[in-house]
Amino acid sequence: MAGSVAGMVFMAIVAATPGSPFQPALPAGSGPSGPLRWIAGVVGLARLHGDSLAVVGMAVVVFAAATFALVLGEAWRGRVPLRTVAGLAVGYQILILLLPLLFSRDVYSYAFYGRIASVYHANPYVATPSNYPHDALTTLVGPKWYSTPAVYGPLFTLLSAGITRVLSSVGSSIVVFRLLASAACLATLAIVARVTLREWPERAPFAMAAVGLNPVVVFQSVASGHNDLLVTLSIAAALALVLARRELLATGVLTLGALVKATAVVPLLLLIVWVVARRDRRERVRALLAHCGLAAAIGLPASIPFLQTKDPTLGMVELAQHEGWLAPTRLFKRFFEWLGGLIGPSVGNALGLVVRWVLVALLVTSIVLVARELVHRAPAVSRRALAAHWGWGLLFLMLLGPVFLPWYVTWVLPLAWLLPRTPRLVTIGVSTSLAVSQFTTEPAGFPRAYDASVFVGSYLIPPVVVALLVWLLWDLRRRLRSGTPLEREPSEVPAEADHR
Repeated sequence: MAGSVAGMVFMAIVAATPGSPFQPALPAGSGPSGPLRWIAGVVGLARLHGDSLAVVGMAVVVFAAATFALVLGEAWRGRVPLRTVAGLAVGYQILILLLPLLFSRDVYSYAFYGRIASVYHANPYVATPSNYPHDALTTLVGPKWYSTPAVYGPLFTLLSAGITRVLSSVGSSIVVFRLLASAACLATLAIVARVTLREWPERAPFAMAAVGLNPVVVFQSVASGHNDLLVTLSIAAALALVLARRELLATGVLTLGALVKATAVVPLLLLIVWVVARRDRRERVRALLAHCGLAAAIGLPASIPFLQTKDPTLGMVELAQHEGWLAPTRLFKRFFEWLGGLIGPSVGNALGLVVRWVLVALLVTSIVLVARELVHRAPAVSRRALAAHWGWGLLFLMLLGPVFLPWYVTWVLPLAWLLPRTPRLVTIGVSTSLAVSQFTTEPAGFPRAYDASVFVGSYLIPPVVVALLVWLLWDLRRRLRSGTPLEREPSEVPAEADHR
């Protein structure tokens, strides 16, 4: 626990240092201030510049990730009091309020898409930030997204439009997005604590620590104001509703999450499949219509203001064309680019395209297999087991999708305590790896350190992720062949089930 506190505090002090490698481009007047900024000066970090400061940042990131893994192991063994975990989790959220924006410029895109709708009265799923070059956010939006239309759900775009309509200041808008992320994280922690204490008390410290003490959640998700935490909240809330036997309300909550980001569609579809498969044949159509009707009743009003023929998917086609630097698809792409230099660019490009489509097919197949298990075993699948199936589906979506970023792991974390050993360890391994994937955000002040960060994120982390993905797929195959339920350990299955 002392190591966890030290790791988080060290990261916060480096983040509060003027010109910190953790800080993206910041609007005027949004630099670090307050007690952490003073501490950074006292310990001498303010006198460091360039790569020297980046090396310190890299060291504290690795230390924070290592101590998180250690404290998570102790929490799993029941050696960490729940009150201590809860107190530290809240303390870390307060710590973040003392820091500027960290690690990502995505929040500027949120605000810009909101301004396109609220200030310029245009459709952000058609217009892009490049259409408004004189806007105050123009120099802050990430270059990759400057000419990209909105790729977030229509409900979140409406929320962004509301925020930017009320707040004209860039700094004020960013503060609100960060406060929303922090509130969503705290609400998720409260739900996870309540559910685990009722369902599986001995796992409550682990469940809380996986979310609340996680550097990826605290620094790369909350501190950067990512909307993925709203999706995480919807998944945690839906879990609580399902366990309370209120499946229809859970459908509504997951629909709201999917309207923030399409990620929540996976647990939403698995929930509907489970509900329908459990019903008597004569009641299945009614159950299907009730849940799909509720989803449509919530989704259509949010989507109608943005519907058009240019991109009727509201950003999904656009997002599918992007590729994250940590994604396995990008690793394969780089391999085939290298291979193309040996056997010819056209052959290398063709092989890379084939592999990309193979991974997409593997993603669809994996989720279909998880859904099929729900159908085949529907009467025997408990509510806790359903949530474990959600975790499997979200893991495959995260690891096999074309875009893979550190804050994506937050989708699975509220469900980690329900997962059996292999998917649980994959979740922890991915989370720990992602914690060290970023230690320099902007190349301008840290050219060599930024190149090193890109190298780590492009060539060292992806092979680890691919290895974890292969392990997860192998475990799924083994379970399907032996008849082991996706929510249980093989040792918990009767011997006769191994021959099914």
